[in-house]
Amino acid sequence: MSKFINSKTWTGGGGTGDEIASIGPSLGISRKESDKPARVKRKSGVVSYFSDRGYGFISSGEDRVFFHLSDCESFDTAEVPVGLHVSYVLTEGRGGKPAAKDVQAN
Repeated sequence: MSKFINSKTWTGGGGTGDEIASIGPSLGISRKESDKPARVKRKSGVVSYFSDRGYGFISSGEDRVFFHLSDCESFDTAEVPVGLHVSYVLTEGRGGKPAAKDVQAN
């Protein structure tokens, strides 16, 4: 049998049938926090250019961000209209320049 003594010292251990994992939340691990997927911040902008080669640029304020049609899974056509309002996740592209992925129409 294991129990806490007045000094709150753990007296149980391996082989006693009392496993430390049974303490659960007292170890500071919360299942609710660890099971949630990380929330990704999406940015928004307007398609300012699109080439027939499958790439283009999104204008977001003063920034222009490169994107490729392969990063536009929500589009069912091979063309993205200029002026379309989109949201995207900012990532690092070739050469360390900013690029957009997971581009979706708003």
